[in-house]
Amino acid sequence: MEYKVLICDDEPLEREVLSLIIERSGLPFKVVGEAKNGIEALEKAENLKPDVILMDIKMPGKDGLRASEEIKNILNNVKIIIITAYDELDFVKEALKLGSVDYLLKPIRPEEFVAVLKKLFSIFEKEKEKIQREEELKIAIKKAEKMIKAGILAALIMGEVNSEEEINVLKMQAQMLNINSLPNSILIIEPEIDESQSMAEYERYEVLKTVEDILKDKEDIFLLNLGESIIVGMNNKNIDPNYIAFLIQNNIEQKMEILVTISILENNEGYINRKIFQEAKVNAQLGRFFFGGKVVSPQEIQELSSINEDIEFKKEDELLECVHLANLSQALKIFNEFMGDLIKHSKGSLFYCQARLAEIMLLIWRTVRKKGLIDEKNSHLYFSYLKKLSKAQSVSALTSCGKNFLIDIFSISEKNNQSINIVDRVVKYINENYDKDLKLKEITKMIYVNTEYFSRLFKKEVGCTYAEYITRVRIESARKYLSNPSLSVADVAKKVGYQDPNYFSKVFKKVIGITPSDYRKNLGILEN
Repeated sequence: MEYKVLICDDEPLEREVLSLIIERSGLPFKVVGEAKNGIEALEKAENLKPDVILMDIKMPGKDGLRASEEIKNILNNVKIIIITAYDELDFVKEALKLGSVDYLLKPIRPEEFVAVLKKLFSIFEKEKEKIQREEELKIAIKKAEKMIKAGILAALIMGEVNSEEEINVLKMQAQMLNINSLPNSILIIEPEIDESQSMAEYERYEVLKTVEDILKDKEDIFLLNLGESIIVGMNNKNIDPNYIAFLIQNNIEQKMEILVTISILENNEGYINRKIFQEAKVNAQLGRFFFGGKVVSPQEIQELSSINEDIEFKKEDELLECVHLANLSQALKIFNEFMGDLIKHSKGSLFYCQARLAEIMLLIWRTVRKKGLIDEKNSHLYFSYLKKLSKAQSVSALTSCGKNFLIDIFSISEKNNQSINIVDRVVKYINENYDKDLKLKEITKMIYVNTEYFSRLFKKEVGCTYAEYITRVRIESARKYLSNPSLSVADVAKKVGYQDPNYFSKVFKKVIGITPSDYRKNLGILEN
């Protein structure tokens, strides 16, 4: 890299000599322009943007001191070397005050000039090293940004940060990341994840990555992962916590179909602290239990807590009994009565109705699961209705949501019952007709069901494949026939649906472990 030099002197010979010394010095400096007075020096400095300016003090029009001062205002980092005579030392002192790095006395001796150039080169190299160190430090800080932010947030919500000195330490850490204010608002994110499932850990990781992706461009937001909860801190003067909460909730629900409850709490009189965190955490847990999949404010929790009267549980028990007995029409009738009592009792509180209805939906879901009317693969139905429930903006919308939930539950239960009846019919047919050629495609044609679907359904209900079940029934029947001495092995094979005795023997040995003949010997029956 070559450093650009601008020579400012009113004597052409001086300019030529200086230019020649620079050229022969072997140092990385290159003359890019010359000026014969202060006005021209200012003009060329602005256009050429030199790294070094050799500035004569005494020049016509505008002297070197005034020109240096104005140039410094434009090019703060330019290095100015003052050129002066012996009788101008007072001017040199003033020039140094203005930011000149050195001076040369006329007449200029080449060795002195080269020494100044070497000094300049050393200054530039040190500046380069400093800039490089600063860049490396910035990169290191950027890499550790997540850790630093998490540390600041953890100190605020878990430690006892009370003194001004402790707050100032956290502020300094934040300023390292170009963040000028500590968080005064907190979000507690609680995803609805079933911990008993094998994918629970993976789902938690995916939720965290989704939150990180949403917040990655928002530099003044703090993030801390606490396992089952994700904590987000921000200053509400810079960012609206409600906007961030809804953004996170919508992204997670759309991307992963996981319900998320988020509580918001703000401290407009200071920063977040342990007490604020604990209150927000309790709100999140209450919101998750009562609402499930909602952005919860302190006002909603307060409203929920203000209703202290015990609600009449008689209608709830009647509703669950109708679900147990699979009586949809009566269940819908009682549900309407239940909602009427609920609205009256809560004085029309939307939040309280949401909470109670979420509880009822859970009880209904557990009832049908326990009875075996709905299997695990339909769990998405329950969670989708919880999501709809949390989005409902009126009591009538809540009532519709509850009714549709009941209708869908009964519909799936009925389909599952029909599926079980189909399998029972086929099992009965096999038990009565195992001596015939029972091809699966022919069976599914008879019952008007897709072959692949029936195969999956059969294995789920019976515990083995269609072919395995037929083999099991045939071999069990064969063992009974083999105890009859009047029947040959070939006769037994035909009676249980095998036309080839040799193939029958192979299948029998594979299932029982010995051939049909050896089986008979063990029974004490000899072949004729």
